[in-house]
Amino acid sequence: MDAGFRSLETGHLEDLSLRALAKEVGVTPTAAYNHFADKMALMVEMKTEGFQRFDAFLNSALVSVRDASPEDKVRTLGRAYMNFAFEHPGIFNLIFFWTPEQKYLTDALAQAAACGESLLKGIVAEMLQVDGIELNDYQRSVASFSAWSMVHGITLLLKTGVVDAVTYCGNWPQEFSSQNRESQAHILEHLLEIQIEGLKRVLPGVKP
Repeated sequence: MDAGFRSLETGHLEDLSLRALAKEVGVTPTAAYNHFADKMALMVEMKTEGFQRFDAFLNSALVSVRDASPEDKVRTLGRAYMNFAFEHPGIFNLIFFWTPEQKYLTDALAQAAACGESLLKGIVAEMLQVDGIELNDYQRSVASFSAWSMVHGITLLLKTGVVDAVTYCGNWPQEFSSQNRESQAHILEHLLEIQIEGLKRVLPGVKP
């Protein structure tokens, strides 16, 4: 598993090979197949652990702001989400850009994939309660979906170079360039502010 994650950090998903990993850790392919039926089974286990590592990363970021307001915790989660994508691109690509065949899906994978959303939904609901906004389950889910979509979308636009293309064409100022990480951090804070204020204004009127 660790060899597989190391491979992801230096290569591509399609290059992952169970035989090559077995050789790297000094065992025969047969020994590896005693633990994983095939490459797909290995990747499912890696995707499950990848989500667990992602969740641990988010929770670790929250530890440093445990006494902060719920709103600051929402901001912290947004920053941590993007930081993970850039610090651990191989794992991020595995958990969000690769989906196993239906027959390989497991309860463990589904539960691991849902942990981050559960964390976000709880903190967003807590943030809105501070302003006296009580949400039903549908509204909490909409709030979580909205905040998650915003940060995930920003992250992908930055990672895939689309923002750089728009900047290069002169549509946006140079502050948006990926070469200017300090300005990008400021822009993320601005977008998080828009998201948070939007949730406070719109959600009370959202009906299931």
